[in-house]
Amino acid sequence: MDLVAGPRSAYCGRCGTPFGPAGSFCRRCGAPRGAVAPPVPFLAPAAGWSYPVVPETAVPGTRHKRRAAAVVLSVAVLLAVPVAVITVIAVLQKPVTYCPFSCGTQVGPRLLGQMAYQSSRFGYRVEYRSPFAIANQTAADVEIYANADNFITFAGFAGNNVNAAMQHALSSLSSTEFQDLHASSAAVNGAEIGYVPATGEAYSGTFVGSGGNVTQPISVVIMAANQGNLTLSVAVVGTQDTSTYELMPLGLEYGGYFDFQVSNTVWPGAT
Repeated sequence: MDLVAGPRSAYCGRCGTPFGPAGSFCRRCGAPRGAVAPPVPFLAPAAGWSYPVVPETAVPGTRHKRRAAAVVLSVAVLLAVPVAVITVIAVLQKPVTYCPFSCGTQVGPRLLGQMAYQSSRFGYRVEYRSPFAIANQTAADVEIYANADNFITFAGFAGNNVNAAMQHALSSLSSTEFQDLHASSAAVNGAEIGYVPATGEAYSGTFVGSGGNVTQPISVVIMAANQGNLTLSVAVVGTQDTSTYELMPLGLEYGGYFDFQVSNTVWPGAT
């Protein structure tokens, strides 16, 4: 039975107020008894109203994606830290190998030859090796000898007179043993003493042995170089290699052996 809209309804069909025992109209809204309540209209949102929006920071997964470069940088940092730690540990655990003079950090004077002459007056050093040995030495000069007609003489002089040092080196050769010396080259290409550029001249002559019984063609190279207040002269005397003399005017049979001593002359203060 319809208690709201029917004619015998005890309640107002418009506002729902009880009619009571008598009366044909609602005592509240005046609607006649049995009136049907009007349909409820569709509730549309008011103009200008919008639904509330939840901030994206409050919802998981809605934040902006990190840039690719930032991601790569983060991964690189994470990988670099353990690599650095492992490297430090490996370096600390690596055994220490002590090196001689010719490798690693400088821990002493260079010494390529097994033997060396040290000038007590001028401080230069001459390293030499077999078949050479010291024949004569003073505080200023030394003669390194392979045999009677193959030797090198080093001499030190105060000052920078290179020409005087060369003349002294040439005149120090015995005129009895070394005869008929004449210039074969007015310049020696690449002349140097201990890697210091030098002035050089080459000579040819004859070596006369004891008693005049032995004669041998020889080559003589005179060089001198200056560094600071020290001038060094070198006189290289060697058996002449006649087979190559025309191609190589210096013509020293022991050329390779001589070069070691001349190149490995160490000037004062050098290492």
